[in-house]
Amino acid sequence: MEIKVVINDVKTGKSYQKQLDSDQSDQLAGKKLGEEIDLSFLGLDGYTGQISGGSYMTGTPMKNGIDGIALKQILIEKGVGNKQGIRRRKSVAGNTISQFTSQANIKVLKYGSKPLEEIFAEKKQDG
Repeated sequence: MEIKVVINDVKTGKSYQKQLDSDQSDQLAGKKLGEEIDLSFLGLDGYTGQISGGSYMTGTPMKNGIDGIALKQILIEKGVGNKQGIRRRKSVAGNTISQFTSQANIKVLKYGSKPLEEIFAEKKQDG
């Protein structure tokens, strides 16, 4: 299972991507949206983040109110223009990260000693 992680720096508004291998992906398996996690397994020592979103392998977004890992069809009420109260079915994925998750979004809550810009700039130069 390989997951792409998008780390959002809420101070600067910038986002950084990192592709995880299977060992690192196992650290995220079973975690739910809204959980706080230690980001040291990503090489970000001293950083803490919160899982804020993600997507299933088909590109379907994860929804916080849906438990589990499976795709579900839910009824969503969405007002469009003057057609308020229109309801439609939409596919969403559950709120748990699994082997079927292709992307996880994480926002930084607690910062380490080194800024994210420096950490990801070093990795760009190396690779």
